[in-house]
Amino acid sequence: MVDSWLVLLPPVLVLLIALYTKRLTEALTIGIISAACIATQYSPLATVQLIGDRLHSQIADLDNWYTYSFLILIGSLIALLGHTGGAAAFARIFTQRLKSARMVETSSFLLSCTLFIDDYLSNLTVGHVMRPLTESFLIPRAKLAFLVHSMTGPLVILAPISSWAAMIISQLENAGINSPAEANTKVLVDPFYVYLKSIPFIFYSVFLLISVIFIIRQRISFGAMKMHEDIARTQKNFFGGKPEPTTIDINNDTAEQGIMADFLLPLVTLVATVIGGVAYAGNYYLFGGTATFMQAVRNNQQPFLVLAAAGLITFVISTLYALLRKRLSVTSIPTILMQGFWLMASPIVMVFLASTLGLILKNDLHTGQYLAQSLVGSVSMAFLPAMFYVASLIITIATGSAWGTIALMLPIAVPMVTSMSGLMLPTTPEHIFILYPVLGALFSGAVCGDHISPISETTIMASSSSGCYTFDHVKTQFPYAMPATVCAFIAFIIAGHIPSYTQSLIVSLTMGIITCLITLYVLHQKNRVA
Repeated sequence: MVDSWLVLLPPVLVLLIALYTKRLTEALTIGIISAACIATQYSPLATVQLIGDRLHSQIADLDNWYTYSFLILIGSLIALLGHTGGAAAFARIFTQRLKSARMVETSSFLLSCTLFIDDYLSNLTVGHVMRPLTESFLIPRAKLAFLVHSMTGPLVILAPISSWAAMIISQLENAGINSPAEANTKVLVDPFYVYLKSIPFIFYSVFLLISVIFIIRQRISFGAMKMHEDIARTQKNFFGGKPEPTTIDINNDTAEQGIMADFLLPLVTLVATVIGGVAYAGNYYLFGGTATFMQAVRNNQQPFLVLAAAGLITFVISTLYALLRKRLSVTSIPTILMQGFWLMASPIVMVFLASTLGLILKNDLHTGQYLAQSLVGSVSMAFLPAMFYVASLIITIATGSAWGTIALMLPIAVPMVTSMSGLMLPTTPEHIFILYPVLGALFSGAVCGDHISPISETTIMASSSSGCYTFDHVKTQFPYAMPATVCAFIAFIIAGHIPSYTQSLIVSLTMGIITCLITLYVLHQKNRVA
């Protein structure tokens, strides 16, 4: 471990280079090299060896292969929708019913709500599907990317039936929250129950989702996003005055002959197979196991394998349906698979590089641990929620990994809370009122950091699926996310000072929501006056 401020240099360097050059791939590559140099004390041979080791570990990780397979399969499904005319049918039918930009943005919000199971699934599907509709109503791609991205991690973490649930429950158990008691148990309670009780305290997600609804309904527009919206409206350029990013054309000449079933069948099949896969992997009793459905969600330890399998099953079923409808020939299947690969090639490369950088930051530089030790020091228990929120936020922005931050911070947060309580261990959550606000703050900071970090995987995917330049997305989204970010911090300060679950939740939520919406309205009005 390099115990100095130098561990912060690589992510900062990535941000500065990417802002200057607008080229994230090169910035991430330089970040990996600089991180390896610092970790090896600037030894050239050791640097090359470390980079090789980390690249090899990424390649050898089965979960990564499942993830990349899922991405390619989603890309292939999107290409299939273009080829069969399913995407065109969706756009055609909804264009006839949608009469305004507000209705289109609301449709994007609602479509994302149906895909709450996984952030990758929502990210990759909604952007591609909504592109034609947003163009019809002169909505810039940066606005679509904001709508898509805001409904991924911030929404998924609030859903106990999601790919995040198993990860969080597993990490809570590792941190010492167990029932029945084990050797390292600090809080004697079911970890799934703790997760459910902490969900209302994930203030950033709650504030952001309410902000998105408010922005859509009240036509809030300010900052860099307003510039993109003005250019789209006056010049019919959806990329902030820039040329369109290079994309793969997935529509065929007969796309207009597609029907709504061509769109709905893949979507419904994908959601159903993901839910069924989670139940099967979690030993659900209808599949011959012994667990209830909620227990199966908790037991699922292979979320990425489930997603990959669901993607494959969906692609096979959708392809067979297209063949039966004579919307597809057998000889065109390899072309669709190649289109899916090239649709996702750039995001996969950037995700791979971002993951490699995150691995070096975590395992070699221990950037998250350094920040945790620096930010979470000796503080009053009342300020613990705000402190863990800030710490998790900064760590996730720096590393680009919400899951990594949660895995790092929970083993720090739970022992710290139980130790400061002065109670005999194991204790119960009823005796530690601050536990749920602290956990909610930790999750909020991780989600917020993932949402606004320029090097997070979801940022890259949202901009790619929406057809938006990555740093245009980062630049336009940041001001819209700031009210929720700041108000969550204020709400956690309030929550820490009210020693009652119900009263703390009601007061802090109410104050945070009101302050957040007023801030958005004032920013909108100031921009109109200017």
